[in-house]
Amino acid sequence: MHPVRTNSDLYLAMSRLGASTRRPLEEFLRAWWSTGYDHSDAKVLEPDELVSWMSEALEAPAPPYERYWAREDLDLDHIDGFSAWSRVIRAQVCDLQEMASAGLLRSQASYLGLTAPRPAGTGRRPTPPVWFNLDVASYLESGVIATVGGWRPEFEDAVVDEAPQEPSAIGAFDWSDLTKFVLGAQTHQ
Repeated sequence: MHPVRTNSDLYLAMSRLGASTRRPLEEFLRAWWSTGYDHSDAKVLEPDELVSWMSEALEAPAPPYERYWAREDLDLDHIDGFSAWSRVIRAQVCDLQEMASAGLLRSQASYLGLTAPRPAGTGRRPTPPVWFNLDVASYLESGVIATVGGWRPEFEDAVVDEAPQEPSAIGAFDWSDLTKFVLGAQTHQ
C-alpha cells in the first residue's frame, strides 16, 4: 500500500477501497461500527491506520441491525470521542434501513438526494435526514473531501476553471475528525 501522507493520497486510497466493493452501504456501516470498538481506546489514528481499518471493515462480518436503535436518543449532547462517532454511524444505519423499507433506495433520482422518512417513534438523531451518498464509494470519497479535501480534477478528467490546489500534508484523525468524516460522507455533494 502506498503511504498516505497527503489529502490526495487519502482520497485515492479511499476511492480505490470504495471501488473494490459491491457491499451495500448500510451493511458496510454496521461492519465499520463493529470494528470501531477495536480502535475505541485510540486517541488518534494515522491516515494509514484509517485506511487499514476501512479495508478491514469492508471485509468484516456485519452485526445484525437492532430495531431498538431507531427508537434510541442518539443525540450528541454531552457526548464526544468514540461515542459520538458510534452514535452517528448508528443513526446513519437507521436512516438507510428506513429508506430501504420505504422503497426509497430503488429511486432513479437518488443522486439528487433522498430524505430519510424517520417515522413516528424515531429517537433524536445527530444526522440531517438528507442523504447524497448512498454507496460505499461515494460515501468514502465524500468523507475525505468534506474533511481534508484531496479531490483533484485529473483523477476524473474533470473540466475546471482554475488549476487544482496542490496536495497538502495531513496528520492523524481524532474521533472528532472521524465524526466530521461520517457526517460529510453522508451530505457532501
